[in-house]
Amino acid sequence: MEQLSPLEVSRNIGPLHTTDGLLAKEKGKPSPLATAAFMGYPNVVAALLTSDLVRTHINDADEMGLTPWIAANFSLRQSMWVCNPAVLGDPFKFVPLFVTQPYYLANPTPPYKKTREVLEEAGASPDLAKAKEVWLANCKHQSDEAKTRVQASDDLQKTVQELGANDLTSLLRKLQKKTAEPQTKQ
Repeated sequence: MEQLSPLEVSRNIGPLHTTDGLLAKEKGKPSPLATAAFMGYPNVVAALLTSDLVRTHINDADEMGLTPWIAANFSLRQSMWVCNPAVLGDPFKFVPLFVTQPYYLANPTPPYKKTREVLEEAGASPDLAKAKEVWLANCKHQSDEAKTRVQASDDLQKTVQELGANDLTSLLRKLQKKTAEPQTKQ
């Protein structure tokens, strides 16, 4: 096999772009910025926003209408079971969300709040009406109470986090009660 010099390699593959991978390339796939915002990783969001290219696309929405700012407001790692209560009955979906709760709840700086702040400081459009619209359009199985509270909310992030905490507490109480009940032999 013939060895190519670095110059020949660069001619064959073209110039290397340091921005490769910073934007969503496939339809329906989130960008790294949207993913970091979805996960509530403010340090990753801040690092990605050091790129002019990423900052230029800070308000890009996916097919559902989800922008990084909206994703941060949804706080889905803390509120997924509000949006889709069926998650509570599926251990393969619920357990990964549950085990990450200390990161979101015990962190001295609330990750989703900090993520939203970082995005806003970088120029993200804080569109509460659009965020509510996207939540209501995509969370088809939420309770009537959740829908009403989201519609009336002036801080969607706070509202869905409170709803998520209430639902999680309720589930844990039910599980605790169930485990305290005497088990009948079959």
